[in-house]
Amino acid sequence: MAEPMLSLQGVRAGYGDAVVLHDISFDIADQGSLAVLGRNGVGKSTLLLTVMGYTRMTRGMIRWRGADITRVAPHRRGNSRSLHQGQESLLHPRARGRTHQHHRYPP
Repeated sequence: MAEPMLSLQGVRAGYGDAVVLHDISFDIADQGSLAVLGRNGVGKSTLLLTVMGYTRMTRGMIRWRGADITRVAPHRRGNSRSLHQGQESLLHPRARGRTHQHHRYPP
């Protein structure tokens, strides 16, 4: 079986003392996709912010193409060669090559 492009295992994360994600685990295969659906306030944005490194993660592991990025700073995740190539490949073909804005998120 091929190594997943993105893997979350037992992730617990949130903001300060507030835990939003409890024991989240999934794998996304190379060339795969994942739809995250839910009502307001259930953690969709927190999940994405956690993968990007902008939340307080207290448990679990995040792996990108086999590399453990759990404790990698957000600015290093976006600048790593493998992550950058992956992000570009995940964009809609019309969006590739456009300048991306960087935003500040809650610590």
